[in-house]
Amino acid sequence: MLCVVLAISGRQIWRGWPATSSTPGLEVSSAAAAPVQTPNGDGLSSLQLPAGRTLLYEQADHIYTIATGGGASHALQTPGYIYNRAVPAVVTAQKELLYSGDGIWRMNLSGGAATQIASLPSDQVITSMVVSSDGSTLAWSSAPKDGSGTISLYAGKLDQTSRVYQQPADKCPCYRAFAFPNNDTHTLLLTNDRGDHRRARYGLWKFNLGQGTSSRPQPYLSDANQQGPLALAPQGNNLLYSTFQGYVPLQEENAPNDISSLSYANSLSVASIDGAQAWPGNAQTILPEQGDLENAAAYRWVSTPQFSPDAQKLTYTEFSVSSLKHFPRQYALYTVDLHGAGGAKPQLLATSTAHYVETGSWLDDHTITFYADNALYALDIQQHSVARITATGAYADIIAAI
Repeated sequence: MLCVVLAISGRQIWRGWPATSSTPGLEVSSAAAAPVQTPNGDGLSSLQLPAGRTLLYEQADHIYTIATGGGASHALQTPGYIYNRAVPAVVTAQKELLYSGDGIWRMNLSGGAATQIASLPSDQVITSMVVSSDGSTLAWSSAPKDGSGTISLYAGKLDQTSRVYQQPADKCPCYRAFAFPNNDTHTLLLTNDRGDHRRARYGLWKFNLGQGTSSRPQPYLSDANQQGPLALAPQGNNLLYSTFQGYVPLQEENAPNDISSLSYANSLSVASIDGAQAWPGNAQTILPEQGDLENAAAYRWVSTPQFSPDAQKLTYTEFSVSSLKHFPRQYALYTVDLHGAGGAKPQLLATSTAHYVETGSWLDDHTITFYADNALYALDIQQHSVARITATGAYADIIAAI
C-alpha cells in the first residue's frame, strides 16, 4: 500500500485507499457491547431507546429502516439505487425519501413504490442532492464520469427540476449543491468539489434561483485556504465550517472503502450566512485550527458533525492517527452547547475502542446515534447511557431518524 505525503499550507497530510464488505444484521440492545466509555474509562449505563422512532441507513446494496422499539432491519425496495457516499439519501419534511443512482428517485415512507423524478445520462454521475427545509424544492448536480464535458446544476419542485447552471468540467470552481437556507426556496448554497466526484467541499457561494439561467454564483466563503462548509443548522441560518481541511493517513483496515478521498476538518467555526459576506468578523470559533505541527500524530481531525434538531447543540467525532502500521485511528465523541453561558466549548462525551466511528442523526434533542465497527448505536448525552440499535455486518451510513 503506497501512501503519498502531501504538503498543503505547510501541513503534512496523507492519503490512501481501503476496502470493506456488506451484510445487514439483527437488533440487539445492550450497553455492554458498545465500544464507548466515559472520559475516565468507566462503562456507560444501558439506555432504554426512545419509542416510536425509525432509523434509516444505507449500505452498498440497499437502504434500510429499523424501529427503535426492536426487531430486524427492513430493506426498502429502491430501484435504481446506487450507493454514493458523496450523495447520501435525504428524508424530506413530508417523510419522503429521495435517493440517487441512475437518476433521482422519490418514495413515500408511509407506503407506495419509488418513482423516478429525474433522469441521468449514462456518461454522467450525480455529485450532490439537497432539499429545502419545507420539502418542496430539490437541487442536484451532475458531472461527467471521465472528467470531459460539462457540470450541470438542476433545481425546482421535487418532480420538476430543470437545469439552472452549466459550466465546463475542466474550469473550476466545480460547483455542487450544498444546502438551501432555511425557509428559502429561491437561494441555493453551492460549494466547490475541485473536480472530485466524492465528498469534497471547499468554499461557499450563493446562487439566486429567481434569476434563472442568467444567475451567477456569488462568493460567501473563500476556498483559497482549504476552507469549507460542514453543516447548516436546521433552524436559523448558522453555518458550521472549517478554516482548514486536509487529507489524513489512510486507515487501511476496518474502514469504508471510500473514505480515502475525504478532507477532514482541523477546526470548527459558526457564522450566520444572512446578508452579505461577513467572514471572519461574525464567526464564533468552537475549535481553533492547530497550525503546523512536526508530529502528524498530534493533529486532531473532526468528522460527521451533527446539529441537534433544535439547533442548540452540536456533536461530532474527533480522531487522531497513529504512525504505526495501517495508521490506526483513536476516536472520541464530543458535544457542544452552542448557547451555553460559558460560550460554545467542546466537552468530551465518550472515548472509543472502535476501529472506525461516525456520528449519525439525532433520535431526539439529547440522544445521538453513531456507527462503530459494523453496528449502530444510540447515546444519551444527558444520562450518559448507550444502547446498540442493530448490527449491520459492514459499514452503514445513517441517513435520518423519523
